[in-house]
Amino acid sequence: MENLDVYGVCNPLIDLLSHVPDSFLTERGLNKNSMNLITLEEQQTFLMALAAGKISVEFAAGGSGANTMIGIAQLGGRTAFSGKIGRDEHGKIYREKLEDLGVNAVLGEGDGTTGSSLILVSEDGSRAMNTYLGMSQELQVPDIDPEVIQASKYLYLTGYLWDTEVQKKTVINALDEAKKREIKVALSLSDPFCVNRHKDDFKKLLQGYVSMVFCNQEEAFSL
Repeated sequence: MENLDVYGVCNPLIDLLSHVPDSFLTERGLNKNSMNLITLEEQQTFLMALAAGKISVEFAAGGSGANTMIGIAQLGGRTAFSGKIGRDEHGKIYREKLEDLGVNAVLGEGDGTTGSSLILVSEDGSRAMNTYLGMSQELQVPDIDPEVIQASKYLYLTGYLWDTEVQKKTVINALDEAKKREIKVALSLSDPFCVNRHKDDFKKLLQGYVSMVFCNQEEAFSL
């Protein structure tokens, strides 16, 4: 593996993007600037409501961590990304999109559905993400390559990885690998609701592993 600037780990998700009136959110009890974990059936219900209202939906490869790696690559940085996808058409497209955008795709695969996030953008530009994690929540220790960690200046993680126990245990293992190999760790707090869910864990991370934190004012105050 060539030397890298950043190795990102997060949930690989197909983004379903739609611009909606504020009423679409309030009628369904959805908060702006939030990430909600939902079932595939719930996501399909939202999509049917959008279709009934003749509101368009756009598709893209996404996920918070992957988007960050794509941005760094487009600015000339060398990046890799790990997460877990399904052995399905969306997973195939996801891998191809990452590689096309200059990111080394170090993706695990499983027999399930690739995760997706329905991103509802309100009138003021705020977003409400309604995420079906699919295979991404099955991220296991073998899905993160320690040699890629070794080749990187930074290991980049997002707070969303703490939303399932399987991912949390996997990422703690990656953090230990990074610490052992003296690789710096960067953490994105993701959103204020995520911080509130995992405040104690995040404080421990800042004390024991993390050398760089990305957050906005609301996320910082939530911590």
